Amino acid sequence: MTDLCPDLRQEHLHIVSLNHRNAPVERIGRLHVPEERQQAFLTQLKSDLGVQGIAYLTTCNRVEFILVDEAYFCMGRLQQLFQAFDPDTVELRSLMGTAMVLHGEEAARHLLRVTAGLESMVIGEREILTQMRSALERSRGWKLAGDQLRITERVAVETAKQVFTDTDIARRSVSVNALGWKSFLEQEIPASAPVLVIGAGQTNANIARFLEKHRYSDVHILNRTPDKARELAEPRGWTWDSLDGLATALATGPAAIFLCTGSANTLLGDAEAALLPEGHCFVLDLSVPTGVNAAFRNRPDTTVVGIEELKPIADQNAEGRRAAMGECQRIIEDGMTELTSRLQQREVEMALRELPALLASVRNTALGEVFADELAELDGDTRDLVDRIVAYLEKKYVSVPMKLAREAVLEHLDKP
Repeated sequence: MTDLCPDLRQEHLHIVSLNHRNAPVERIGRLHVPEERQQAFLTQLKSDLGVQGIAYLTTCNRVEFILVDEAYFCMGRLQQLFQAFDPDTVELRSLMGTAMVLHGEEAARHLLRVTAGLESMVIGEREILTQMRSALERSRGWKLAGDQLRITERVAVETAKQVFTDTDIARRSVSVNALGWKSFLEQEIPASAPVLVIGAGQTNANIARFLEKHRYSDVHILNRTPDKARELAEPRGWTWDSLDGLATALATGPAAIFLCTGSANTLLGDAEAALLPEGHCFVLDLSVPTGVNAAFRNRPDTTVVGIEELKPIADQNAEGRRAAMGECQRIIEDGMTELTSRLQQREVEMALRELPALLASVRNTALGEVFADELAELDGDTRDLVDRIVAYLEKKYVSVPMKLAREAVLEHLDKP
């Protein structure tokens, strides 16, 4: 069962959100599902919850479960959702007490605000737009989401683009990636120095573009799946390996390490700290949960910058963008009106989707039975003219009701 149903309404949208405002990074990381496992996981979760549509967004500081169902998303279903991650009793209680659960109009407005970067750690950061669009596109591609999420995605993307274009919210916008990159540049590490990148997901793909732009040439990429590491490294003339090569890579003495994986285990710990030769090493850790333990952080001549260190900077940067929030909110409300309009128009279209078949049946009966004898007496040109007239009328009898229905929807929305 999908959310391709005639009843497309905002009240059928439900969102479960854990983010940097209501949960620690470690708790958010507990709900991370690697992209290669998401299709199977979400397919099973959709079946278990009995929802009509599902999408899933995970970032370094946010997890959003986007659900469509005519039935109310109650606390029992929320508990069932979290139990899919096998928490113990304490963890389950923490998740239940932390999660923000939104329904209907509140859920739609939240989704539009998240997509426009208005709920990000750094207000106005643009990366979330790409992440949200990709998450919703994946669900549609996996046949887990239908018309309601398709329409909502389109309006959310259009609204976010207008926010970024027409307001100052994204001026000098700094994402977590860019904040981390700035902290790396402050180290003034030469472009010829060896650099180690651990993980080949979207975050480190962005880092790879930064490294390439600044002409870093001695870059080695490790990933659990070596083919993904090769995809990042090979076009740039860099080297790659699986995570099995971590010890060897550390022993070469990288001047900088960029770490971002979905691993639940710490990758840089006591043993890894001992493998590094003497000398300064800068580590940017954007993993959720963190991939660096205390022993590695305390290694002499080591600088580790993680999400927790970036958050105060992000908060400070956010203050400079708050003046634009009023104009952004106006655009969000316009987006909400547009979303309501499109959902209602689509509902009308789906209600009338049988009209062409009904008219075709009437035409066939008229030409093949009711007026068959009269038509048989006509010459070829006259019969062709009749066929063209009937075809024209049939087309108009389909399009005119559709047009009138859309206009009725818009007129209804314009009323105070």
